[in-house]
Amino acid sequence: MADSGDSKPFTINIPDGKLSLLNQKLSLATFPDTILEDDNDWSHGPPLPTMRRLVEYWRNGFDWKAAEARLNLIPQYTIPIDIDGCGTFNIHYLHVNKGAKNAIPLILVYGWPGSFFEMTKILGPLANGDGDEPVFEIIVPSLVGYGFSDGAKKSGFSCFKQAEMCHKLMLKLGFSEYAVQGGDWGMIITRIMANLYYPEHVKAAHINNSDECDPPSFFKNPIYWLQNQLRGPYTEAEKAGIKRTQRFLTEGYGYNLMHKHRPQTVGYSIVDSPVGLLGWILDKLQDWTDEYPWTDDEILTWVSIFWFSTSGPTASLRLYYESRRSSQEEKKKGFAWAKCPMGISHFPMDINVSPIVWARPTGNFVFERVHKSGGHFAAWEKPDILAGDLKDMFKKGGPVYGVVKGRDGY
Repeated sequence: MADSGDSKPFTINIPDGKLSLLNQKLSLATFPDTILEDDNDWSHGPPLPTMRRLVEYWRNGFDWKAAEARLNLIPQYTIPIDIDGCGTFNIHYLHVNKGAKNAIPLILVYGWPGSFFEMTKILGPLANGDGDEPVFEIIVPSLVGYGFSDGAKKSGFSCFKQAEMCHKLMLKLGFSEYAVQGGDWGMIITRIMANLYYPEHVKAAHINNSDECDPPSFFKNPIYWLQNQLRGPYTEAEKAGIKRTQRFLTEGYGYNLMHKHRPQTVGYSIVDSPVGLLGWILDKLQDWTDEYPWTDDEILTWVSIFWFSTSGPTASLRLYYESRRSSQEEKKKGFAWAKCPMGISHFPMDINVSPIVWARPTGNFVFERVHKSGGHFAAWEKPDILAGDLKDMFKKGGPVYGVVKGRDGY
């Protein structure tokens, strides 16, 4: 199992001219007024004092080159991938534990507003073990239109095409069998891969949030309906999760509708104004996490990757528009009940926090775990916990032990 000869080492190196232009744009920022009396009130979006502080730090304190140097400590590569009907894309990816003995091949997939950066804190916990734990050989691609991968130049590049890219990347790197894990769009892409490429290639899948689920229906899913009835009343934690999900759908879903229907409209703002981009992403970093103590450097590294991305930040929004317009045939195949063994980790401050039993009609869940804290960006907020779930799922005695072979037959 050797990497394709097309794979090339990659180093992030943003030119000084782009850094100077960013600084110039930040220096010309115009801020809106505010009618809120509490400087910590996020009900209208990121508070004005927070935005002023971050913009000033982005201009005169944040060291992108230092962040760049830290990122470049992680092995990175690019490789051309041919996507049916869409052409060839130069795909950027991280590759950690390359060639490690007995390591399980695992591709990690994120969503918006994430990037490969979101997965960097979980790499160490997944790559290392105490001898009894499974370890993983980890691939983290920059999705098409994200980070340092190419963006699509014509319409039609949906979540199904992203799944095709991820699969072809794994095959091209020499993995005929592998596991996949994802959250947000990564959850959807993971489900698609579990349907389309199981059992020949995808051997197991894990997600850290579920899609918008309704309670199991007696007419559609009588077995799961009965399970839901017999389990008794919902716990207080489950009631809180249902309430949070409803809040997201009624008060936090506007970004999704804009991306689905008018990505270009938002795109003009976030590609021209770094302040606009910061506000658009920061709102989600705060709202979708469980009181995570974001540092200014974390936020600005996160947002800067979008700003400096190969195709610009607008490209990442089009995934919503294109996926909504996928064919019914694609949706029928990609979102069928997944036979592939699946796991799910449930974090209470995610955006869709329905009871786990509601997710069961979507796939063959052999591993379920509910946590007491954590939010949408689990790989960033709770890397040790999420890695622990994956290790428990794949370890000896776990529900998918031995289903996927590593380079040395683990």
